[in-house]
Amino acid sequence: MALFTQNSVDIPPNEAESKLTAPKVKSAKPSDMKNLLTDEQYAQYLSDGILVIQPESLDDAFHDHLYRSAQQIYALVENSRSKTAHLDIIGDSLRARIPEIDRLFEDPLVSGALRSVLGDDYVIHPHNFVHKSSDADQVFHQDGNLPWNERGHYRAHRPDWALLFYYPQDVTAENGPTEVILGTQYWTRDFEKTDGTWHSFDGIDRAFTREELANEDLGFRDRRLDESVASLGIPDLQRKSVTVPKGSVVLCHYDILHRGSRKFLGAADRFMYKFHFMRTQEPTSAAWQHRPGFDEKKYMQKLLPQVQPIVRNIWGWSGNFESAASASVSLVELKQSLFSGDETKRVEAAYLLGAMQSDESADLLLEGLTHPEESVRRASCYGLKISGAAQANKILPFVGNQRVSIRRLAVYALGESTNGLNAQVVEVVLAALIKDQDDLVRSNAAYAMGQILRCKDADFSVVIDALIQRLAPGVEPNNTSVALFPRSTVRQSIAYSLLQAACNHEFSAEQIEKLLALTLEDDDRYVQGFAIEITRQNQNLSSKSLGVLLAALSRLRLSPRPAELNSAS
Repeated sequence: MALFTQNSVDIPPNEAESKLTAPKVKSAKPSDMKNLLTDEQYAQYLSDGILVIQPESLDDAFHDHLYRSAQQIYALVENSRSKTAHLDIIGDSLRARIPEIDRLFEDPLVSGALRSVLGDDYVIHPHNFVHKSSDADQVFHQDGNLPWNERGHYRAHRPDWALLFYYPQDVTAENGPTEVILGTQYWTRDFEKTDGTWHSFDGIDRAFTREELANEDLGFRDRRLDESVASLGIPDLQRKSVTVPKGSVVLCHYDILHRGSRKFLGAADRFMYKFHFMRTQEPTSAAWQHRPGFDEKKYMQKLLPQVQPIVRNIWGWSGNFESAASASVSLVELKQSLFSGDETKRVEAAYLLGAMQSDESADLLLEGLTHPEESVRRASCYGLKISGAAQANKILPFVGNQRVSIRRLAVYALGESTNGLNAQVVEVVLAALIKDQDDLVRSNAAYAMGQILRCKDADFSVVIDALIQRLAPGVEPNNTSVALFPRSTVRQSIAYSLLQAACNHEFSAEQIEKLLALTLEDDDRYVQGFAIEITRQNQNLSSKSLGVLLAALSRLRLSPRPAELNSAS
């Protein structure tokens, strides 16, 4: 059954007039409100995790050009025979190779949907990719929360991130549609290993092999896929193949379970352009087209019971509404569900406990934070995040716990903008980022600090200085080479944190100078990309900073597209 009774994929386009002139977006004018999602659409996005948008400003010529461009990119890949073609040719260079693609983000319906979900002043992540269907299947998975399936932090239930899929051709059952499992964005698999390390990839079934996904027996593949979905242990899940018209955009919650399905013999290539977008502001009011008379309680009743408290909380947070009363459930019942239930029951119980914002409920969640089972600890962390600023100091001792699995979750739980006014929380999270020996603790601490830095009512100059210093050479060395790309998950999380700071506070000219001096020499393209966006967000650009930027630009290839693409266009 669907989480909403309305079909989540066949969504009528809302009218729109607004214009996105850059990846950063300004507040909508009253006349632009009809560009935004309606209450029903936003509530549906929170429940199902997906919306389909038909851009109104793009014609067939645009879509055909993007289709040919994808073909040309993959032709370059085949001719190169390089082991790093995914990095050198396909990944992260789409906006340079195909400058026209920014028109997609400028479409009124697309920009209106992004603004509704992520709020004003959202930004685009430097990572992007174009996928091509094949005769192999993908396993259901959640994308890594850092590029190339790496892990930087625990998954964010709130709409702090969004995936944008764009299809320049019709997507049919034959040419390899994307398939999603509706409403699965709030649950995940355990990822900790017994040796203290972790899985970077969150496939629904890590035992699924490439050989099985390409097995010539299609019935075998389908049975294995069915088994993998059943292994979640969640009843009434609905799998949905996203078959859409040419030029469609699919906006997804970042953590929804999805996969690419196989293309059948004789079908034309199916391409999917993928982009990441990020929130930068703590919501102060509804960013979507909210009607004061909208009865959200009526809509909540259409959801599966286990997601109702999650969606209710996120709805209230993203609109800055007063919290709606939850159903009365005893602490004894909630403890039973938290400690003994499946993933869905545990997360549901954690949100119900967090919404109580009482000492008793917080103590129960803190008990869960030390539980032997990873899924209990993780669910308890989500409950603690919404327990209110008054409970934050209770979490602080756990940041120094001997068990690294507890420290990782404790710092993540403190990542709330309301904690920006709590000097002790800021000090402890920053100390964890600087001093903890575990990469995932430091990375989670950096991410949590980014959320804290959305608080506009405190002076974070010292914190910003410390974060910039952590980007100096050798301070956070590369710790992964997944996808043949040496990089540091911690540096990337620090860069994210600094971007959150830059969107809410003005950096000094000296801070920008130091940031650019350190990051433009970094071999991590995402750290560089964040640094450039941080600079764009600030007004204090000195002549020295401008010189550093121009020097870096002078070393880049100035042709926006390789000659092969220009000649083939």
